[in-house]
Amino acid sequence: MTATIKFFPVGNGDMTLITTNSGKNILIDCNIRSGKECPDVVKQLRECLPRDSKNRLFVDFFVWSHPDEDHCKGIKEHFHLGEPSGWKKNDNKIFINEVYSSPIVFRRAEKNSKKNSLTLCEDAKAFNKEIKRRVNLYKKNNKLGQCGDLVKVLGEDEKGKTDDIQSIVHKLDSEIKMTSDLSVKLLGPSPISELETDEDKLSSNESSVMMNYAIKVNGCSTQFFTLGDAEVACNEALWKRKSDSKTTKDLSYNVLQVPHHCSWRSISHDSLKEAKKNKTVAKVSNDALSALNEANNSAIIVASCNEIKNDDNNPPAHKAKKEYEKIANHVKGSFKCVDDHKNSKKENIPLTIVIESSGAKVKSAASLSANSNATPQKVNRDGSGGYA
Repeated sequence: MTATIKFFPVGNGDMTLITTNSGKNILIDCNIRSGKECPDVVKQLRECLPRDSKNRLFVDFFVWSHPDEDHCKGIKEHFHLGEPSGWKKNDNKIFINEVYSSPIVFRRAEKNSKKNSLTLCEDAKAFNKEIKRRVNLYKKNNKLGQCGDLVKVLGEDEKGKTDDIQSIVHKLDSEIKMTSDLSVKLLGPSPISELETDEDKLSSNESSVMMNYAIKVNGCSTQFFTLGDAEVACNEALWKRKSDSKTTKDLSYNVLQVPHHCSWRSISHDSLKEAKKNKTVAKVSNDALSALNEANNSAIIVASCNEIKNDDNNPPAHKAKKEYEKIANHVKGSFKCVDDHKNSKKENIPLTIVIESSGAKVKSAASLSANSNATPQKVNRDGSGGYA
């Protein structure tokens, strides 16, 4: 009995697939790039997915952390958006049974994009349109729809904007039962009252969805903590809220996906460039780092990013890597960079963590094989058990 977490080699971006012991697939974000120099992550993903009774490749859940391009690139081209009946065999796009997303994240990003004369990418606009379609369908019918129409809202929006859809809203710090062997604690985005700043100044990174998944195998849970591109203010607010309420256990993990592709700005207010220019020391935020420091014994810390070099890049930042390595070393764990995970041909392949009742471990590149013979599965019409 096993479950897996696959971190796809998408450069400085996120695309993570949880496959539970019961066979459910949860995709967190995507960053599908084009070009011969880029790994074919679409092929890698499709080989992991089953087909339903209508012969559609599908994911049970798509969790969208925030609308930056490196977390949704390729959505329009490779995933079916729109009414379920519009799926076409010839296009053979990946079908999404249910979407999890936060209106707070998108509203803040949209507001600040307009203010700063920036434009959200076409994939973000298309996926937001699809989420609104699903939410509006729920409002119209006042009941849950079929697979391909299902949606969950992560966090209550401010000023009562989600009051009329409470049945599909999950509140901050609530536990969500997604499947029989997967539950998750919703830890962010934080409300504006916790961030000590004007909402107009928030970036999408400062509003990323934060979730701590409990993946169960044979009755034993492995905690997988992922925070999107959460920056230092978010992590500080998270630590303050959980420490004030004496619930820091909610931050414990066996596997951590470090925020924002190993960016220094997730754990510090100080600019590395400015520190180098002024010959000063960029200091870590103790509170921000504390939110990421609740590692269990033998924890695996993963950076979804390009190769981490000892240079001036950020992200990924070598200085941030050193902080995460300290955490891992303290619990006799390990730090892994997705870009370093290659097969015998020096090709980037997904970094795969296998979860058994005894715990989690990284599967060696030499032992990986593509699951290209997945058999058709019937779609669970009640949304895979995820609705309250």
